Amino acid sequence: MNVNNKKFFTAFIFIAAVSLIFSVALAGCAPVEPDVIHNLKAQVKKLNERTTELSQSDTELENKLSQMQLNLANSGVQISDLEAKVSDINGKYEVESHNLGLLQKNFEAYRVMVNKELVRLLKLPESGPVPAAGKQPAAPKISSQETVFKKAMLLYNNKNFAASASAFSGFLDKYPQSSYAAEAMFYKAEANFNLKKYPVSILEFHKFSQIYPKNANVPMAIYFQGIGFLKVSDPSDASILFRQVIAKYPDSEAARLSKKELGRLSR
Repeated sequence: MNVNNKKFFTAFIFIAAVSLIFSVALAGCAPVEPDVIHNLKAQVKKLNERTTELSQSDTELENKLSQMQLNLANSGVQISDLEAKVSDINGKYEVESHNLGLLQKNFEAYRVMVNKELVRLLKLPESGPVPAAGKQPAAPKISSQETVFKKAMLLYNNKNFAASASAFSGFLDKYPQSSYAAEAMFYKAEANFNLKKYPVSILEFHKFSQIYPKNANVPMAIYFQGIGFLKVSDPSDASILFRQVIAKYPDSEAARLSKKELGRLSR
């Protein structure tokens, strides 16, 4: 109810009340009783009070309507803000998806490169010292072999892996037929593994397993090949080697470790 309507309604009630008093006064040309006047005044008062109540109620409704309009406007602003944030998130998601695709392509190319390099290295001929023409290599002394091997092992046990790998390599070049050759080849591969030269160690463990298939360290050599493939290639390559260890050497320590690795891969 606006201000003009309020004034009109108040005036209407006042006129009606006055008309009622006037009509009663004129009726029968008789004097108006005080009680009648008092009752009329009471009715007019009640009408005025009701008019005031309606006016206050109308004001409250107008205030509520204004508040609702304000809330609606604020909601519109919030919705626009949310839409902007969603749009920004969608844009960032598209960028990250593109970057992830590039990373996957780069990783696949790296994996192919590593596998090709492994195949190439596996096909390389064995290199060894070439004896001088007309000369036969002197028969090595067992004590000298043992001394050289123990020095290499000491370096390995002290975790000087780079020096030990070099020492084992020199031992194998000098004493390829030694009774320590198998151990030297295994620990040389393990030293390179500890140096994180995984492709090199994979090839050396493979060579060791082929030359000494009945050696007690073969199960562990195959297991280390699997770990090496986990580092540089697809896990499926490693899984094949872990299963090979479990199938051929079920009671070995290498089999226990292989089962553990397969459990991790299956998670």
